[in-house]
Amino acid sequence: MMNLRARFGGKRRLLLLLLAIVVVFLSSLLAYAFTRPTPDGPKPSLGLMTTLPLQWSEGGVEADLAEDAQPHPAFARLNRRYDVRPLDNVRDLAKRRMLFLAQPRAFSPTELVQLDSWVRKGGRLLILADPALQWGSLYPSGDKRRPLFTSMLSPLFTHWGLELVLPIADAEPMAIRNIGKLSIRTQTPGEWLKIGRGDSARCALEEGGLLADCKIGKGRALLVADADLLDTVYWEGRGMRVLTGGDEFSNLAWVESLLARLQKSDSISGDFVGNSG
Repeated sequence: MMNLRARFGGKRRLLLLLLAIVVVFLSSLLAYAFTRPTPDGPKPSLGLMTTLPLQWSEGGVEADLAEDAQPHPAFARLNRRYDVRPLDNVRDLAKRRMLFLAQPRAFSPTELVQLDSWVRKGGRLLILADPALQWGSLYPSGDKRRPLFTSMLSPLFTHWGLELVLPIADAEPMAIRNIGKLSIRTQTPGEWLKIGRGDSARCALEEGGLLADCKIGKGRALLVADADLLDTVYWEGRGMRVLTGGDEFSNLAWVESLLARLQKSDSISGDFVGNSG
């Protein structure tokens, strides 16, 4: 009897091991589907404004000019598909079709008007706005060189009928969200709330309020209530990367899918959900 139990237990462990291998293999295939290199040819242009250390490190000019200097993995990943051009001024948007704002600096009222006007004329905008950024930094709190702790775009969100809030935190601030077939991991994500029914924008809330999809004039904006999801500590994964060479979580795959969603939305009326919940 003991031999039968031992043999059965061994087969069960083997079955679980094989099942785990299959799950890892399927996850790696899914990650590859979103991260495979694009065909030869010109890449779409993507403007980037951010306070996060994506293109440049926090080590200063010397670190950035070192022979082994590398951009942040999230920047390198996006640059495979897009010609990512960091911008300093909203006035530089005149000839651009797509813009990525990842926890950007505070904008002046004039700049907010210019950004809103650019979207209304047909611009495509992805915003990652974090109400409580947990991104590690070499600089102490209060230092202007640190990434902004909280988003400073509230006047723009209010104009579009949205409010960015931080839900009451649980004992464990780490959050894992399942978005379709993708699993996203981050920390202290926010939530979008609708605060009005004005005609400034028509926004549809998705993924439990983590994402807002807004039709604004002739343009479109996707707003994510989190920016920590770009940090490698939440998506690269040491064990998974050693086994499969892929990401442990699909954070970057989701961001890429949102950019692709904007890129394909030349006719908003055909794929905009509407003013739903």
